[in-house]
Amino acid sequence: MTMTSFDLQLAFVLVVSCLSYSKSQIPTTLDGPFSPETRRFDPSLRRGSEDVPMEDPRLAKKVRSNFPEQIALAASFSSTSMWISWVTGDAVIGKNVKPLNPSSVGSEVWYGEESGKYTFVRHGKAVVYSQLYPFEGLLNYTSGIIHHVRLDGLKPGTRYYFKCGDTSLKAMSEEHSLKTFPSSHSEKFPHKIAVVGDLGLTSNSTATITHLDRNDPSLILMVGDLTYANQYQTTGGKGVPCYSCAFPDVPIRETYQPRWDGWGRYSKRLIAK
Repeated sequence: MTMTSFDLQLAFVLVVSCLSYSKSQIPTTLDGPFSPETRRFDPSLRRGSEDVPMEDPRLAKKVRSNFPEQIALAASFSSTSMWISWVTGDAVIGKNVKPLNPSSVGSEVWYGEESGKYTFVRHGKAVVYSQLYPFEGLLNYTSGIIHHVRLDGLKPGTRYYFKCGDTSLKAMSEEHSLKTFPSSHSEKFPHKIAVVGDLGLTSNSTATITHLDRNDPSLILMVGDLTYANQYQTTGGKGVPCYSCAFPDVPIRETYQPRWDGWGRYSKRLIAK
């Protein structure tokens, strides 16, 4: 939904460099303590920021139905494992929706330590979810097929190259890469850590994502409220500033699920590496 002074997008970025110190490098917390540095809040930001519209080319699906999109990485429980997720198929929104069959497309990740050379493969699971409303005027939604594969037995502090998809359908993604966490040690950390919260999907948040991408962080902590898809008109368009005014007879707040798909597509350049 459109941000207002009452619902301000509080996007912030904290980039911490954890490199060993020299005159040409940024000092780290290990070299401290230091006096805190703050930046005065810019009151003009309270004016809010317009949503990126669903018809924006940056939110459009750019692959054929069975091919992976919205590819995303997530840290697992150790430095030797990593989750890889993606979506295939087409989400549907409307009065009557029929879920896709999650077993119709395989969940495979092929990977290795050399670009173009995939010596390992892992298989995972796929799910589909639906958001169904029993009230007139709210549109139902069923997702594409959401795939999750966990890679394990990886080497700490190592770059891997991978493709995901279904080889039986000849529907594999382009090559991506990831770097695992360093092994646990008091002097080893990810070189850059970015922290971002209340990101949304507005013109302000696109600038934030561009800033993150240019700084090439080793690790990103996303602390929630990524799309503000809730209270978004199911008929499309802009968010509803007064939800009870737009839907006076509906006892619940709807969620416009396609905003999640748009966010996954736009943010792939950051969260797929």
